[in-house]
Amino acid sequence: MENLLRLWKTYFLVGLIWLFVSNSALASVHIYSDQNSVLCRSLSRLQDDSNRAWQVVFYQRFPLGQPNSIHLRLVGFPDAVTIDHARSLEVEANRSLLSIEDVTSPDFPTAHVGEYDFKPILTQLDTDTKLTLILHLKSGEVRLRIPQETAMEWWRVASWRPDR
Repeated sequence: MENLLRLWKTYFLVGLIWLFVSNSALASVHIYSDQNSVLCRSLSRLQDDSNRAWQVVFYQRFPLGQPNSIHLRLVGFPDAVTIDHARSLEVEANRSLLSIEDVTSPDFPTAHVGEYDFKPILTQLDTDTKLTLILHLKSGEVRLRIPQETAMEWWRVASWRPDR
């Protein structure tokens, strides 16, 4: 009985350690469809270099009869950040600096959400490229380092095709 209790404590400790280690970048890939489109997305929660949490959504949409789009949506906490939509998102990829156009609708009422067209720079990246996002806020800039596991999910999303 004592060995069973010791084994249970060991499994609990290993699980707890795994939870803390893996919690730095929780991500998941989901596929949604309706009558008009199919969407494949990766959803992550990351922290910037100022320890603010961001929801990071990388998605590909296949609207019926239209070309697919690949977008990156960054969502900060309301009233904590205000994104400067006049400036592009910059991506550090190894030693290169790439710009991504802000395609957030001017009618979108939320200042803490940014939408970026990721498709034009995909051909300039490799699957093992280390990525850092440089996001311009009204109060300065922040950096989001993209973990390799999250970047690999982005590649899965970008290469996914719906069964038609």
